[in-house]
Amino acid sequence: MLTSPAGIFDATVVRVCTALNEIGIATTFVEKACGFLENVRIVNGTLHIAPECDASDVLHEAGHLSIIPSRYRSRANDDLDVLTKFMLEDLDLVNGDEPDSPLYRAVIQCSDPEATAWAWAFGKHLGLPEEEIIKDDQYPDENGVPTGAEVRMCLAMRAYVGINGLAHAGFCSVNRFGRLPVYPKLAYWTQEL
Repeated sequence: MLTSPAGIFDATVVRVCTALNEIGIATTFVEKACGFLENVRIVNGTLHIAPECDASDVLHEAGHLSIIPSRYRSRANDDLDVLTKFMLEDLDLVNGDEPDSPLYRAVIQCSDPEATAWAWAFGKHLGLPEEEIIKDDQYPDENGVPTGAEVRMCLAMRAYVGINGLAHAGFCSVNRFGRLPVYPKLAYWTQEL
C-alpha cells in the first residue's frame, strides 16, 4: 500500500493503477481529486486518484481514456462531452465524408457503455472479483436506483451494448467467428489511432 498525507491507498487501487501505468494510462496519487466521479479526476489524459477512490471508479474512468484515440487522449479533462464535440469536429476536417474510417469508428465508440465494457474486460484480465470491478451501488437508472448487479450480469453474459461498441472500434470480436479475441479478451488495451 502507498501512503499519503490524506491516508492509505487501497491495495486493489494500487494494483489497478500500476497495471494502468504499464499499458500507458498514466495515474497519479493525489490528496484530493474530484471529477465526474468522486475521488478520481481526468486531467490532461491522466487519472488523478485520491486515497478514498474505489477500484471500480478508477477502472471506469480508465476505460474512458483507453478508448479515446491516442491523438486526442491528452485533451481529455473532466467533462468528456467537450472532448467528444472536439473529436467530431476534428473528424470533419481530417476525414471529410469517410464515416467508415478506423478513426471515425473509434471516435463514435467513445461513450459510457464502451468505457464500462472496457473496465470489465480489464478488471477480469487482472483477476479482480466481479463485485470490485462494478459495485452493486453503481450505475443508477433514471430513478436513481443502482443497477450495478444487473450491469455485471449483462457483461458476464456478453449481452451489454458497450461490447458491440468495442467490437466496432476494433478491440474485440463478439463471437468466435471474428478475427479478434472474443470479449472479454481484447486485442489491445488502448486505442492508438
